[in-house]
Amino acid sequence: MKFLISALILVFVFNISFPQDRDSSRVNPYRLGFVLGMGVGVLTVAHLQQYNSWWKGELTSFHFRDDFNHVLNADKFGHAYFSFLLSDLLGRSLRWAGVGENSALIWGGVGSLLFQTYVEVEDGFRPTLGFSISDWVSNVVGAFLPYARSKFEFLKVVNFKMSMFPSEKFKSGAHRFIVDDYESLYFWLSFDISRILNLEFSKFWVIDFFDIAVGYSVKQIDWRGNGKREIFLSIDYDLTKIPLKVWLLRQIFHLLNYYHLPSPSLRISPNFRFYVIKF
Repeated sequence: MKFLISALILVFVFNISFPQDRDSSRVNPYRLGFVLGMGVGVLTVAHLQQYNSWWKGELTSFHFRDDFNHVLNADKFGHAYFSFLLSDLLGRSLRWAGVGENSALIWGGVGSLLFQTYVEVEDGFRPTLGFSISDWVSNVVGAFLPYARSKFEFLKVVNFKMSMFPSEKFKSGAHRFIVDDYESLYFWLSFDISRILNLEFSKFWVIDFFDIAVGYSVKQIDWRGNGKREIFLSIDYDLTKIPLKVWLLRQIFHLLNYYHLPSPSLRISPNFRFYVIKF
């Protein structure tokens, strides 16, 4: 998963470096060429990193792998989440290039899915890996979530986030990168309570700023389907609700809103435990 982090960092820097001209009704060929060129560069960097980490060595005939539950589905959340991020960032980049909003969302999803499908196909030729249908389905869901949110009102009240906190396994050196340790990752669905309840707090954005999130993580996994699932309820924050006049700050807060910030939380499974602050 770390190879995708590199790609996201490059797109992240791009998104906060150039103003998003959303009033443009024409495609700017120079901007579009820049976006496409950067996409090729990102793919090249990602390929090299993935090759050095996972793909170097013996090849085999293309094959599939059934890994639906080997880490209690935490990897499926990861695939959906990072596909969602990449799709949204690509879509915003295309909007900057003058592509219409609907088309930008569609092509953002297509670009994200192609990127992830390429990785799955390469995995399919590696003896210790394999093309995972369940991973690919998760990629589809994440890649087209931004487009779906633009079309369906009930999806606009939900945001997809992630947080990280080093697990005991990671601290013991079991993984080199924290994003490869599913026990260190937490995935959240954040619900816009004020919008769900049709409450208007336009004069009190501080109240509108708070949401409720449901989180998922795993512990004691053995990569054979055993371990413990954890479910949380937590306060969440919608950083996009903060009224900001500075364009750069709005972009930074939009991107930071992908991350679930530390907040009071209640673990409701496998047992109850209250955290004053849960990272």
